[in-house]
Amino acid sequence: MKYETLVIEPLRDMAGTIGGFIPTLLTAVGILVVGWIAALFVRRALTHVLDAIGFDKLANQLHATEFLRKGGIRRKPSDAFGCVVYSVSMIMVLLMTVKALGFAVATGLIDKLLGYVPSVITGAAVLIIGMYIARFVSVLVYMAAKNTDMPIPAVLARLSRIAIMVYVGILYLKEVGFVTLFEGVHYTIFIGGVVFALALSFGLAGRDVAAKYLDVLKATKTPAHK
Repeated sequence: MKYETLVIEPLRDMAGTIGGFIPTLLTAVGILVVGWIAALFVRRALTHVLDAIGFDKLANQLHATEFLRKGGIRRKPSDAFGCVVYSVSMIMVLLMTVKALGFAVATGLIDKLLGYVPSVITGAAVLIIGMYIARFVSVLVYMAAKNTDMPIPAVLARLSRIAIMVYVGILYLKEVGFVTLFEGVHYTIFIGGVVFALALSFGLAGRDVAAKYLDVLKATKTPAHK
């Protein structure tokens, strides 16, 4: 009796658990394999269609290819777009596989991660748009300063670009979840630290440059006093 209680019954329960899990495992593996094959097919078909309709030529005209190369992507725009669709498809397949296995903890973590993805995408879009706006504004500032004979127009343009990028960086951090960093005392400490670091670095490493620009400002103001 003790032998059956200690050995036979645990083995029977374990066999029943494994036997009940095998169909679930086979279903999850089937979803993974079929989803992977489907994602590969969609990627190749989409890349072929985009190449056939001249998507790469249009991307070259819009300077999208150059933009991708600057980001370290050497693929053709059609191939890169196909890879993005393939990655998104595989994420969906993996989600379906995990949910088919019934892992509640993993499913909860994945749901939280997916809820965080839109914030990251929105923050990245804000960052990219802000970079272009900063570049555009810096060009306008340089042209205005140059045409009005203001001193050091290049420095003014660079400062305007840095100011916009700092603001865009703060918006990006807020969007991805670092909201508390810019509230109350934390915001004051953060901005004070940035200003102090910039002032210290400029004072220590840019003394000669600062003296040069101060001489330029002094030279431009001297005729007005005369």
